[in-house]
Amino acid sequence: MATQRWHVLELLEWTTSYFEKHNIPNPRLDAEVLLGHLLEKSRLQLYLHFDMPVFQKNLEVFREMIKKRAARTPISYLTNRKEFMSLDFYVDERVLIPRPETEFIVETILKMKSDSSQSILEIGTGSGVIATALAVNNPEWEIIATDICKDALAVAKLNREAHDCDERITLLQGDLFDPIKPLESTRYNWVVSNPPYIMSNAHGSLSPDVRDYEPHIALFAGKDGLSIIRTLIAEAPDYLQPDGKLIFEIGDTQKESVNALLENQSEYKKFRFIKDYSGKDRVVLASL
Repeated sequence: MATQRWHVLELLEWTTSYFEKHNIPNPRLDAEVLLGHLLEKSRLQLYLHFDMPVFQKNLEVFREMIKKRAARTPISYLTNRKEFMSLDFYVDERVLIPRPETEFIVETILKMKSDSSQSILEIGTGSGVIATALAVNNPEWEIIATDICKDALAVAKLNREAHDCDERITLLQGDLFDPIKPLESTRYNWVVSNPPYIMSNAHGSLSPDVRDYEPHIALFAGKDGLSIIRTLIAEAPDYLQPDGKLIFEIGDTQKESVNALLENQSEYKKFRFIKDYSGKDRVVLASL
């Protein structure tokens, strides 16, 4: 990007071409998102102001963003922004980037909302998007969200504050159910989780955007990818009310294995699998 007077449209075209040469999957979209973020304009506004000049101070910042994206740094880490359930969330390298498939967890809970206030326990909250989305939609619900990673909880706290949910969400640090074991008499309507579920030997099959940047503690779960899910299924009944429900996300090839785990756990009265936008079994809902 030689020193010259650049305008929005030609900068988008140059960046798109550069990303194409570096095999970035969505070159035009990424160019638009990055430039729009830098200039604080929507993608539509960029085209409405296609002849607007981009000055040197912004060009210097944009140049660094382009280099990082060409090296496969995820867009969301460059903009520190990700939409989830039509809400804006802060994300960075300390947390997994929320996926659209995870919205099925929130949507399922909201559709089954009862007349009484619900108590929610989320295991492995990460950036806090599930807990926060539930709290925004149901201010009267009681939500506890845990995570083993102190850095992830710092991000969850930022998102909790940004959406005015400080009094609705309690954040606790610790491994799986450990943070709530002092509250042994407490039982919840829901245990919720988007756990790590990728097999440890699948590291090389992931895209560089995921493999090289997203936190491995939020991705990998042992040789079969089920180490965390196995614990969730086994221990959730100890923390659920008699008619409580466990809901969690799985990998798109794990239905058969998870089905077997649930069938071997007599506490669950029934369970079902929910398909994602691609028609793959992605979310499990199990009821006591």
